[in-house]
Amino acid sequence: MNDPRAARPIPPMRSNRGWQDAPLEATDEPLVPVTGASARIVDRAEYHRWGVDGAMPESWLRADVAARLGRAADGLPGGMTLVVWDGYRPLAVQAHLFRNYLLELAAVHPDMPADALEDAASKYVSMPSRSALCPPPHLTGGAVDVTLGDAAGEPLDLGTPFDAFVPEAEAHALEDVPGGPRDLRRLLHWAMHEQGFSNYAAEWWHYDHGNQFWAHVTGHTAIYGPAERPG
Repeated sequence: MNDPRAARPIPPMRSNRGWQDAPLEATDEPLVPVTGASARIVDRAEYHRWGVDGAMPESWLRADVAARLGRAADGLPGGMTLVVWDGYRPLAVQAHLFRNYLLELAAVHPDMPADALEDAASKYVSMPSRSALCPPPHLTGGAVDVTLGDAAGEPLDLGTPFDAFVPEAEAHALEDVPGGPRDLRRLLHWAMHEQGFSNYAAEWWHYDHGNQFWAHVTGHTAIYGPAERPG
């Protein structure tokens, strides 16, 4: 790969623990469909494809976040697309995902206390909350799950599938493993970073702008509180 971003290592990232305490001054910015931001964005709306009850058939983001995503897509090497797996996520879907993962963990660790199970689950799926002070990142419309795709929009191999809750999913996990997946992760990371996104350390596919995840790791004030489901 000739793009210099693919040769640039992903740096260590700050933990998101304590993100709920990041300052928030919410603005009233609309949600827009992601596909309107660039012809090189492919929307898979993965949870809808998987049949998750309440999942939306298309992905939406805050208008400025979608515009930034469009610029990231347009800046990719020729023959590549930016594939969106998820954007704005209704609270009912967040609750479904959290509950299911909590049950999976409980089955594997039957003796783990309830609070420890919830803490472990929240590493990969934020706890559902209606609080305007600390809404789940995807509920704000400022979080997006993305990968790189080929010209037809088929996802490329970045080392793990979407929602693989394993150590290899950490953004930095492949830095000592030369090869295509590592280089593609680097390319995705820097393409998104150039547009102001922060990358969640535990999930290479998860990026944020304007919400409290982003505010916590960048030192800025969050501008996106909970958003209402469009339509």
